[in-house]
Parts: sequence; structure tokens; C-alpha cells
Amino acid sequence: MAMADYEQPLSGDMQRAAQEAARLGEALVMAVRQDRLDLVETLVAPESAAGWSVRLFGLGLLRLDLRLDDPREQARLKPYDLQIEPGVALLELGVIQPLEVAEGESPVERPHLTRLFGSSLVLRQTPGSEYGWLLEEVLPANSDGQLRPTDPTDARIIAVHQGKTPLPLRLETLDPVEKILLATMQAQAGKFNLEEFYNAARLWQDFLTRSEAEDIAALKEQNPAEWAAGVEYLITVFDYHQADADELSRLYAITPESVTDRARELAFTLRVTQFDDRYSIHPDPIAHYRDLFGELGINPKRDEKLLEARRKNVFDSIQEVPSDDDTFFGPQ
Repeated sequence: MAMADYEQPLSGDMQRAAQEAARLGEALVMAVRQDRLDLVETLVAPESAAGWSVRLFGLGLLRLDLRLDDPREQARLKPYDLQIEPGVALLELGVIQPLEVAEGESPVERPHLTRLFGSSLVLRQTPGSEYGWLLEEVLPANSDGQLRPTDPTDARIIAVHQGKTPLPLRLETLDPVEKILLATMQAQAGKFNLEEFYNAARLWQDFLTRSEAEDIAALKEQNPAEWAAGVEYLITVFDYHQADADELSRLYAITPESVTDRARELAFTLRVTQFDDRYSIHPDPIAHYRDLFGELGINPKRDEKLLEARRKNVFDSIQEVPSDDDTFFGPQ
């Protein structure tokens, strides 16, 4: 395995960490190949893109992004390159197969990377875990590769990440609100991408965390369609789209007032803004200026008043969709 981006040999500790990262990569590929969901759950970092992927879709998305169903993989996907620094690593996978080479009087088999066909694993160093690392995210291409819409596997990866092709939900892990919410969002092909699905589920779970313990069971069962519609309303607004309470009321078979009431309660409890980086795929366009004001000792009170007004009105003012929004797909 090549250790990229290092001119000097790795230290003993880093060398061991690199070996453990490679072992995690091999273990992950084997566990997904064998449908060992229980094992995969021990290898992914909680609250990461990989963690949400497993919670919402089981092994479906990991299997797709690892390309394990592509006939060119031929059960030969293995780690071949690693970029590592303290705390984080990028482990690249490729198709490795034996190649006969002349050595002395008889040929011998040597590992050979036939093509840069594979994925990349973003790993987080986690002391105490089995391999010392946990999986943060699977990137469905190598660092010097790209997705080609003309390739059948790539085309399906793109369609799934863009939300145009749904994946089966792992229903046993979802509560009543999440089941309705995610199924309805998936049914609107291409409107929401995978990261927006993660953000929607995260928003709902954060809301439950902020709620009183005795209220959680009631919240999950009481009018789940209303809460689901409220979450979709906010996710739509966060991502610069105009949210239509009347349209959502038809989708979820509730009243428009219920949509806005639940959205308002969610927004107030979580103290969200339209550009909330916890739940939006787009950055706050004026975040830089807020930081600059802070460095200058300026604390514009009118900003807080504006945010409070927006929370009460459930963000009636919507920014336009960025020009590159149609090309965005999936978690970055």
C-alpha cells in the first residue's frame, strides 16, 4: 500500500495507525459483501454520513457506493492507497488481482492494480474502537477519478445520491414520523438529495432530544404526518426553495395550518435560521460578515430581532436557488 503525500517515512505510531486503517477497510468491504449489518454498525462513526446511511438504508447505500454489485469488481476490491494524518485518513480502494511476472526461472504472481475502479473511505481516528478508526463516509470514486453518467454503475450512484432513485428504507430503525417523512420525500423524485434526507432525520431527532422525556413517546405517535410535514417544510426552506404549505398539506393529508404550526414549533425549539449549518446543504451567505463584525467588536442587535421574526414567520422570505444547485449530488 502506498502512503501518499509523505516524503519522510511514517513514524512507528503512524505506521501502526495506517495498518489499522487498512484493516478496517478490508473488514468493512467483507462485512458489507457478506450482509453483516451487525458488524458494519460497529465500524461506522455515530452521527456521521456513514452512520446515517446505515440507520436509514441498512447496507443498501454502502453496497452501491462500494460498487460491490458491479461485475467488474469480481470480489477483488481491496485497499491500495492511503493518505493519513493525525486524526483522519483517506483510504482508497481498487480492484487488485494477481499478475504473473518473470522472476528467476519460473513466473510468480504479484498483486496488480488493474484499474482505479473503486471508492474512497473517509476514516476518523477513534481510540478504543476495534481498529482504532471508524468510518465517516464512503465516497463513490477514487481521489483522481470521476463519475461518468454513461457508466451503468456510476449512473445509478448519481441517481441515488440525487434522490432520483429511492433506496429501501430500514424501517425497523425509524419512528412513525421518520417513516412518513422519508417515504414522502423519496416519492418526490429528484427534489431532495441524500444529504437532505440525513438532515431531515437529524432535525427530527434533535427536536426529540430537546423535548421533555415524558413527551417523546407522545410526540412520535401524536399526528406523525403533521410533524413530518413540518420537518419537510423547514428542510425545503433551508435549501433555498419556496415551501408551499398548501402543497405539503395535500401530500401529508393534513391542513395547511398544521404544516406551519409544526414547522414553527420545530424552528422555535431548535432555534434554527434559514441558513442553519446543522440542517442546510448551503452555507450562510453572510456568515463571513457575522464573523467579521465579531472580530471588530460589533454586535448588531437587529440581527437577533430579524432572526426571531423569521422564526415566528417560519422564514417567509426565501433566497433564490444557487445556479449550481442542479449539479449538486449527495454528501460532500
